[in-house]
Amino acid sequence: MAPMPPIPPAPRRLSTGAIVGIVIGVVLGLPALSGVLLYVSSGGQPGRHHSSSPVPKSERYRLAVPHALLDGKYTLAQDLSQTLNDKLGGQRNGRNEHDMKWASGQYVTTSGDEQETILFAGGYGEIDDPHRALDSMLRGMGDNEGVTVTTPAKEITPPGAQTPVTCEVLGATRAGQANSVVVCGWSDRSTVATVSVPGGGADIDEAAMKTSRIRNETRVRA
Repeated sequence: MAPMPPIPPAPRRLSTGAIVGIVIGVVLGLPALSGVLLYVSSGGQPGRHHSSSPVPKSERYRLAVPHALLDGKYTLAQDLSQTLNDKLGGQRNGRNEHDMKWASGQYVTTSGDEQETILFAGGYGEIDDPHRALDSMLRGMGDNEGVTVTTPAKEITPPGAQTPVTCEVLGATRAGQANSVVVCGWSDRSTVATVSVPGGGADIDEAAMKTSRIRNETRVRA
């Protein structure tokens, strides 16, 4: 497996979208995706103002990066959490997100003729408006130069799941080669994260199912 390209410098202001933008940029090979959601999620200026009550202890979660996902089908190829926390270490507070820490991992299949990759990335802390946090991630990714939203964001509730995930499909062209990635995510009062499935053959419903299961495997009690 080829080494991951260097992660570009992070922006100076907090954005939940920045963290995912960096990772999606790695997936599509587009450094321009390294965090352009500053004014969407944070309102343009960082701050420590809480617009809602603190997250109850019973509803506090953190994000983990396990060694395997989906019954061992995918194994951890690279834990990007430390790198991203180093890049964004001084940017833990925004208008909508507070005391955030970051978790991310690149996973690959353990068997099969063609290796599949998925990327998990997100933040955990205190989130005033979960819908706003996730919307800023997904909407901001499609606003990047050279990237198009080929399937707009929509909620999908996979069979057997009680909570929907939100998914969109992005396309980009680099060096004359078309790339695409299905991005699905979730958000609550303490976590916001996405799962990215690159490849032209990726199915949005299948990606939603994977994301729903990965949410259960990575979202753990704080």
